[in-house]
Amino acid sequence: MPRILNQIVQLLARPPTLPRPSSAVSALAQLHRTSLQRTTLLPFTSPFQSSSALLAPSFVGQPSALLQLTQVRWAARGTEYQPSQRVRKRRHGFLARKRSLHGHKILARRRAKGRKFLSH
Repeated sequence: MPRILNQIVQLLARPPTLPRPSSAVSALAQLHRTSLQRTTLLPFTSPFQSSSALLAPSFVGQPSALLQLTQVRWAARGTEYQPSQRVRKRRHGFLARKRSLHGHKILARRRAKGRKFLSH
């Protein structure tokens, strides 16, 4: 089964939990109360962060379903084939074909077709 399907099955078995909107609203209200009482901001808030950004659900520390699915897409690909003459001859060579019944059938088909090279 491909990796992407395994991750979907895992996510369906245990879906990620998102913070409730009421906690974001209460955090915004707490920020306004404390900013009115004193000039310092709450810890972990940036002076460049707008108050509307606090209403959006926070994914810090909680893996999102979308993020888990896209990590596979960004994996480095194209490094699977590392050519080796020895391995190629052992797997696909003439002697490897002669060892098995199915290899004999492959050689017979290639002979019948008139191939110049029967195997590696």
